[in-house]
Amino acid sequence: MVVDTETTGLYVENGDRVIEIACVEIQDFATLETQFHRYLDPEREIDQEAVRIHGRTWSDLKSEKKFAEVAEEFIEAIRDADVVMHQAEFDRKFIDSELERAGLDVRLKDVCNIVDSLTIAREKYRGAHNDLNSLCKRLKVDLSSRDLHGALVDAELLARVYIRMVSGEQELFDSADDGTSNTNTTPVRLGASIQTQRQPVVIHATTEELTSHDAFMHRITGQSV
Repeated sequence: MVVDTETTGLYVENGDRVIEIACVEIQDFATLETQFHRYLDPEREIDQEAVRIHGRTWSDLKSEKKFAEVAEEFIEAIRDADVVMHQAEFDRKFIDSELERAGLDVRLKDVCNIVDSLTIAREKYRGAHNDLNSLCKRLKVDLSSRDLHGALVDAELLARVYIRMVSGEQELFDSADDGTSNTNTTPVRLGASIQTQRQPVVIHATTEELTSHDAFMHRITGQSV
């Protein structure tokens, strides 16, 4: 499950609120399904810098439900799930603040397992830019739907990034337009670290790897390979 939020500003300690929250489920590392998506009335003005990022003003949202009205539905959507968030501490603090404000004696860590995709990205791509835009470019995830930030759009993009980061099946090219500091243009298997070779090296799959691949394809297609 991938979760993302948009907010009135950056500082939960100053009273900033959640204005949009989305939960997208990853099924069989192949398909995505929206499990929960709500725009919310934040009951306060939205910082102009935040409006510039996500395009929503308070007047746009005054007719939406307040977080307290959808809190239980949200909790059930993520209960017992592995919840992936990018820079998870930011979203966690905002969600926990909303849960507390709603009068619920529960916090995010109590109902799900939190996974920070930024931590994973920093471990895999040390020294590179690991914001969502940079990861999408590096992993060849289409960014055309992202004119502005949005919780649902960003959750779907992060889900695709996460699949490619952890599946080990996406070949990557650190190209000049990637915006990263890595200038090596050698194609690299995800999670691998290899040196440029003068002659191509052919690595054959082991029997165990072939068996795992057949099982994976059977789970996706329902057919034996």
